[in-house]
Amino acid sequence: MEKKIKYIFGFLIFLIAFSLSVQLILTKGDFKIPLKFYVLFGILGVSIFGYYKKIHWLRNITLLVSLAYLGFYEAGCLCSNGSLETIFMYMGSEKVARLGMGLLRISILAGVTYFFGNLFCGWVCPKGAIQEFLFKDKLIKKVPKKLDNILKKFRYIFLLLIILYPLIYHKRIFNKIDPFKMVFNFSGATYILIFMTIMLIASIFIYRPFCRYVCPIGAFLGLINKIGVFKLRLADKDNCSCGPKGICEIKCPTQTIKKADIPIVNKEFCFSCMECEAVCIVKKKNKE
Repeated sequence: MEKKIKYIFGFLIFLIAFSLSVQLILTKGDFKIPLKFYVLFGILGVSIFGYYKKIHWLRNITLLVSLAYLGFYEAGCLCSNGSLETIFMYMGSEKVARLGMGLLRISILAGVTYFFGNLFCGWVCPKGAIQEFLFKDKLIKKVPKKLDNILKKFRYIFLLLIILYPLIYHKRIFNKIDPFKMVFNFSGATYILIFMTIMLIASIFIYRPFCRYVCPIGAFLGLINKIGVFKLRLADKDNCSCGPKGICEIKCPTQTIKKADIPIVNKEFCFSCMECEAVCIVKKKNKE
């Protein structure tokens, strides 16, 4: 019963947000959606198919396509953080109609995350793709748990920043500190270049440091994922036989699984990378 209520609640919220975004877009005179939106939603659709069919290699394809098109070709201008900022920048102003496209994109991303997991961050985001391809599993450096927990709180500070600053000053702020602005359109102040260099070098040794410790949209979608209906398909309490520290906990690159009697997943930081599901002993036995 509780699961049905969560499905109904999620569907109603998504429907309201989607309908409102369409209405706001129509007030501007037309419903013309840029090609890059269709590309984004198309990649999301492929990601949903790939995840639920467990086609692990497809994730590299969706990330590569996103990096090439949404990242370098579009110069990263279809920024999810920017879309979130747009909503609050025009909220309460006479230009409220301009938040339509931002609300449309965020409602789609939030809806997909609520029902299917955080596939945008894990399968689609071009910023995540750069870090993914730079990361070397053989050189991995696990961040100490206490430090990891502290650093993970920073992205909620950035989330609060991109909500409050546009709401108060009606200006975007994140593009002034986003290191990937330098990567995709080769522009930015010296401090952005330094920040970018730190993030890119760190990405070789630490799995997605920007996504885990900085990204505001990642924080937002992580909260949506936490309350959503998506659930990892790992062994349950009657079948898990890995012992106190399971292979899923060891393999999880975001350090988001804690293995006690059963795997406990912090969905706020799960990117649906399928690494844990791929090594789950019980699932492998069931396949055999």
